[in-house]
Amino acid sequence: MREAAYINRSLTYLEQVVVATCDKKREHVPYRQCKLTNILKNSIGGNCKTILIANIYPETPYLDETISTLRFASRMRNVTNEASVNMALDQPLLIKKLEREIIDLKQELAMHDVLASKGAQDSKDEPLSSGEAYNMQTQAESFLDGDLEDIDSLTSIR
Repeated sequence: MREAAYINRSLTYLEQVVVATCDKKREHVPYRQCKLTNILKNSIGGNCKTILIANIYPETPYLDETISTLRFASRMRNVTNEASVNMALDQPLLIKKLEREIIDLKQELAMHDVLASKGAQDSKDEPLSSGEAYNMQTQAESFLDGDLEDIDSLTSIR
């Protein structure tokens, strides 16, 4: 009897969590009322696909439990989950990536400041013509090959 009472209490708390999850106006969902709801926190209204299997016994002596189980299952249908892929992030790798991005952005800002100080006009609304794009590409390739010392003639950071 004691074990059945504990099971029923856990199921009552589970039902309270389900009702709170389905209610969009409610801010707090009582996941920490018992171990069962705390363990199922990510499965109920969380980031996963959840399946409920309701076991019923269609005999007359068990009709009350069957109806109760079916009502609980119908309330569980109202819970909506948005499943998405969990990405495990490697913290040191993420830090290195973000540091590299910061360096790249600082270099881009410095380049923009240099071009702005030289009076270069970078119109972001107008795309480059094919001739301008070709000239800039050939100058950049010449610089990378070592044929040019400096690229002063570039007028756009695009």
